[in-house]
Amino acid sequence: MTVVDDAAPLAAGSRLARLVPRLACPSCRGTVRATGAGLVCVGCGTAYAVHGEMVVMLDPTSAREIGAARHDAENVRLRARLGRTPWLLWWADRLRPPHPFLFLTSRANRRAFSQMVAGAGRDPVFLDIGSGLLKGLNATGLSSYVSQHLVPLEIAPGPGIGIVGDAHRLPWGDGSVDGVLIQGVLEHVHEPERVVMEIARVLKPGAPVYAEVPFLQHFHLDPIDFRRYTVDGFEYLFRAYERVDSGVVAGPASALADMLTEFPALLFRSPALYWGAKVVSGWLTSPLKFLDILWGRLPRAHIAAGGVYFLGRRRGSINEAG
Repeated sequence: MTVVDDAAPLAAGSRLARLVPRLACPSCRGTVRATGAGLVCVGCGTAYAVHGEMVVMLDPTSAREIGAARHDAENVRLRARLGRTPWLLWWADRLRPPHPFLFLTSRANRRAFSQMVAGAGRDPVFLDIGSGLLKGLNATGLSSYVSQHLVPLEIAPGPGIGIVGDAHRLPWGDGSVDGVLIQGVLEHVHEPERVVMEIARVLKPGAPVYAEVPFLQHFHLDPIDFRRYTVDGFEYLFRAYERVDSGVVAGPASALADMLTEFPALLFRSPALYWGAKVVSGWLTSPLKFLDILWGRLPRAHIAAGGVYFLGRRRGSINEAG
């Protein structure tokens, strides 16, 4: 049995308390129940700490792998240093250059996702995997109905996070989730096929999934970075799902601007100078991205796209999805 310290009692009637019947142990997939100290798996006895409205549900293997990766990631260490001076972190978060085509396309796709779940019921659960650190940037276009029932899942605790967990071992029961968003995540995971099938396992039959990944984009650690996808490759990854839509989410102009942003920053070995140079070059090249209003909609845009997306539904049974 794993003993977890620093746990707080689960508040009766809270959002997290209502989620407990849908959660499952990531180690054995057993049901979990609330105790005076947090949550405990009925099957294997593993205890999970609750911190306010957040529960940490990592099995020992995930905790080791994720903890090491986040410690080593350069951007994570730099953000931690900036965090000691709050106003610097505030400005760093607001110095991101605009991505007009990405913003508009993603917003339209999330609006379509919202329409697909409009009849999910009175107390649905929509899982947002890996977007907790983006401070709402991946939520524009979602309806208020989805936003009110959105549960962010991240690999580390943080403000606004509902569940700390591993996408390879989702701490949810079979068919317990009404919709899943996973944006800018699958390029970072060890086993994307496993993650996609885990999503199929936890989704209710017919429930939607919306996913985005980069195609032509610089290598970026958050906390690790393994791969890129074409439109065809991304559709194949989700081949077990019913496809509703797919295509280009960031066009060729965004891809070009990204490479030009990275090019001068590569001269600097210092993390602070590297990221500082990217801010300057990013703003200098940002006007190029407006060309995607045309280039992003061209028939051949997918050949040199900055990013791609997939919108689909879980098929009627887990066997069909496998």
